[in-house]
Amino acid sequence: MESNEDKTATFVRLLRANDRRLSTYVHASVPSWADAEDILQETSVRLWEQFDRFELGTNFGAWACTIARYVIMSHREKKSRDKLHFSQEVLDLIDEQIDKSLAEYDVRLEALPKCIDELSEGNRQLLALCYDSDMKIKEVADLLNRTANATYLAVSRVRQWLYSCIERRVGGQQSG
Repeated sequence: MESNEDKTATFVRLLRANDRRLSTYVHASVPSWADAEDILQETSVRLWEQFDRFELGTNFGAWACTIARYVIMSHREKKSRDKLHFSQEVLDLIDEQIDKSLAEYDVRLEALPKCIDELSEGNRQLLALCYDSDMKIKEVADLLNRTANATYLAVSRVRQWLYSCIERRVGGQQSG
């Protein structure tokens, strides 16, 4: 059995890994930024309260979005007295579109490390210096004996190449 410290660490790790997905889902579902932030807080509490029910090894992001969906539904019920609200059919269509977008995001995110593996060692090092460290672009440029402008240009080219690589991989999965 997992200790409370291990359980907490596992929960925090999974929540942080899925934070952007969950935030995107909630903010796309709720028009008010403040309401979305309240829903995210409530969802985090509910996720923790129900974490014992989560089956490790399954998709935490999908589970978290399902919990968020229920919190959003509860929020919508409370707000139903407002002058303007969407019908359930419209809300279902919005949820469907969000689910589709999140699925596309997941496919792209899955392709990214494969594309990074195709980069030269120098370009992988450049990305690591720019994105995995606290270094500013000028510091990276100095370290690599380049100008800041040349470094910006190199990073831009690598990002464009990664974007194209992801598009090729995603396009290949959708047509195959």
